[in-house]
Amino acid sequence: MSKSLKHFLLTISTFSASSMPAYAHPFHWAGESIGFGSGLLHPFSSSDHLLTMLAVGLWICRGGVRAVVSLGSAFLMLLLLGGGLALIPLEIAHAETLMYASVLVLGLLLASGRNLHWALSLPVISGVAVSHGYVHAYDIWLDADALGYTVGFTVATLIQLAIGVAANLGIAALLAGQARRSSTRIN
Repeated sequence: MSKSLKHFLLTISTFSASSMPAYAHPFHWAGESIGFGSGLLHPFSSSDHLLTMLAVGLWICRGGVRAVVSLGSAFLMLLLLGGGLALIPLEIAHAETLMYASVLVLGLLLASGRNLHWALSLPVISGVAVSHGYVHAYDIWLDADALGYTVGFTVATLIQLAIGVAANLGIAALLAGQARRSSTRIN
């Protein structure tokens, strides 16, 4: 893994670990969650969500196409499950801290350059998804269009995961191009 990629991943990990909840969720009032549009926009205005989905997208690519589909689907389902736990309501102590810690673990795994078998990746992805869904469910106000907000939020999350996957593919293509150029110079 190149130094620039390691620095990039370390930066993502650092930002994820140091995000303050006040900055991650800037508009906590009932008018924020008024339907699909608000749910679609919220993840793009939330630094923790942007960084998390980029990291998850980068991570799920490590196992190939099959892992992208299976881990990506599992991530979305577990994200919704975590949101459901908050709406039951089930109290998880220090949920935001757990969310940031799970993203930090994921960032450190990315920075290490190691690949894990999908069965070992699943608990990491599960922890990130459930804690993230749980924390973000507090942005859904039950007296508003909670279903529309949830659908918008899920679509935005899917888009951000796709951006993470595309970033991984772009980085891989860039590194492959550099390797080809280096090998032609040597020969």
